[in-house]
Amino acid sequence: MSQQFEELWTRFLEGELNEEGLASLQDLLASDSDLLRHAGDLYEEHRLLGFALQPFDDQQFVDDTVSIVENDSRQFVGDVLSELRGRSGKLVPQGMTRGWQQSFLAFALAVSILFAGGLAWFFVSRANQPTGGNLYTQSTEQHYIATVLLEDNCIWRASNSPSEGRRLSSQMLDLESGLAVIRFDGGAELVMTGETSLLLHSAGSAELLLGDVVVRAEEEAEGFTLTTPTSEVIDLGTEFAVKVNRIGDTEVHVLDGEVSYRSIDTEDELAKILPAGEGIAINKSGRPRAVPMNSPRFQEFIRRVNPRSRSDLLTAYEGFNYSPGILPLRDSVVGTGWAGPWRKRLPKERKFPATGSSPDYFEIVHGEMNVTWPVPGGRLGSLKLPGGGVYYLRPMADPIRLNQDGVVFFSLMVRETERRTDRDRPRERLRLTLRSSDDFDGQSISFGHGPGYRPTVRTGAGISHTSPLVLPAEQTTLWIGKIVARQSGEDEIYFRVYGEMDVLDYAEPATWHVVTRDVELDANLDLILLSSEGKTARLVDELRIGPTWRSVAPILENAE
Repeated sequence: MSQQFEELWTRFLEGELNEEGLASLQDLLASDSDLLRHAGDLYEEHRLLGFALQPFDDQQFVDDTVSIVENDSRQFVGDVLSELRGRSGKLVPQGMTRGWQQSFLAFALAVSILFAGGLAWFFVSRANQPTGGNLYTQSTEQHYIATVLLEDNCIWRASNSPSEGRRLSSQMLDLESGLAVIRFDGGAELVMTGETSLLLHSAGSAELLLGDVVVRAEEEAEGFTLTTPTSEVIDLGTEFAVKVNRIGDTEVHVLDGEVSYRSIDTEDELAKILPAGEGIAINKSGRPRAVPMNSPRFQEFIRRVNPRSRSDLLTAYEGFNYSPGILPLRDSVVGTGWAGPWRKRLPKERKFPATGSSPDYFEIVHGEMNVTWPVPGGRLGSLKLPGGGVYYLRPMADPIRLNQDGVVFFSLMVRETERRTDRDRPRERLRLTLRSSDDFDGQSISFGHGPGYRPTVRTGAGISHTSPLVLPAEQTTLWIGKIVARQSGEDEIYFRVYGEMDVLDYAEPATWHVVTRDVELDANLDLILLSSEGKTARLVDELRIGPTWRSVAPILENAE
C-alpha cells in the first residue's frame, strides 16, 4: 500500500494523475492515515529539488521563510484536501485532517531551514496564481528524474543515447560497454559499467535487470531503492554495489553504512539489514547466502576514468587575450565560434535601457584578477568594464536553438573592484544575456546579479528567478549556467556562482543557486550581450560556451 501511495502521490504533485488515480489516492488517504507521514518526504523530494541551503544564505531570508511557513502551512493543507475532494468527488474524513495538518506543519518547519530558497519560491509562485485556479495542473509533459553526469567510452544500444548533461525521464538505459554516472534528483548517484540494463523509475528508485552498478546515496538521498529480478535493496545512508547476472541472480555488497534487503516476494517487514563490509547473494528462488564483499568504491571508478576537461568541445570561446591597453572594438576578433567582432548596441537595440555610455573600445588589463582555478584566465588579458552603462555585443556563429532538444553550458569569470554597501548605492548590475538578432527585444535568457548582489536568471518578458544567497564581495567568482532546451515542454535553466575557495568537481553540482520553473522558450539566440550598470568597474574573462559541464568548467584533473 505504501508503494502504491507513493506512486499516486508523486503523480498528483506533478500534475500527471488521471481521474481514476485521483479516486484511488483519496481512498488510500481515507483508509490509512499513517500514509500521510510519507507525504512530507515525497513533497520535499518532488517540489524542492535543487533548493538546498547555500553557503551565502542570509539569516533574515531564512527567518522570513519560517514565518511564511508558520502562517501559510494550514492554508496549504486545506488547499490540497480541497483539491482532492473537488477532483475525486469524495470527502476526506474530518478526523484525519487535524493529523495531516500537525504532521505537515512539523515537516514544513523543519525543511524551511534546509530548503529556504525552494520554499520561498514555492509560496511566492503559489501566491501569484490566479484566484480560483487549480493548485496543480494536469500535464502531458515528460517528468524528468535524473541527469547524466559522466560518459566515458560509452556504447549504448538505443539510437537516442544519453549524453553528459542530458536530463532523463523514466526510461531504460541499455549500456553495451563503457562507464556512465547518473545522478537521481533525489540525490543518489549511480555508476554503471560494462554491459548493464537499468530501468529508471523515479527520482528515488530504479531497477537493475543486468550488469554491475555502484550506488552512492548519502544522508540526503537515504531511502533510494534498487530492485532486481530477485530482490529489493533500500539504502540507509550508504554506498553499495549490486550485480545481476543473465539469469537474474543478485549480489549485494555494502561498501559503507548499511542497506535493507529482502527477496522480491518477501513481505516488507521481513527485510534484513546488511552492514558495511558484508555481501549477500540472492538466487532466483529467493534464497540468500553470504558472499565475500568484493567491489570497487564509487570514487575508485571515477579515479580510473580520470575525467578531463573537454575544451575541445567548445562552440564559442572568448579569452580577451590582447595586449594591455586600449583596443578598438573592430579589432576584437580573437576567440573561436564567433560571427564577427564585439560591437556596441545599435540604436534600435537601445530600448531597455535607452541610454548607455559604452565606449567604442575595450580596456584590456593584465594580472588584476585573482584566479584559483586551473585556467589561464585573469593571468593574461581581461576586459575591464568601466562604471556607467556599458553594453557590448558579439554574434555567435552557432546559435542556441531553444525550439529543439539540446543542452548548453556557459561559464564566465567575474571580479568586482568594489562592493558598494551604502544605503543610497546606485543600481549595480552585471549580466550576460543571450538574445536574438532577429528579435532583439523578444525572448532572451539573462544570467547575472542586481542591486542586492543575488544570482538571478531573467527570462521572457523580464521574469526573474532570484537566489536567496548574496555573492561573495570583492573577489573573483566563476559563473556557470546550464540551459536544457526542449522542442516541446518546459525548458530548464540553472545558474551557480563559485567563489575563490570553491573547488569544481568533474560533474555539474547537485545543487544550483537558481533553478527556473514554468519557462518555455523557442527563440534562436545568436547574440551575447555583456551589460554592466552602476558606478563600479568590473573585470570579466574566460567566456566559454559548450555542450557539457566539462567543456566549460575548469576542473582540476588528477595526475596519472
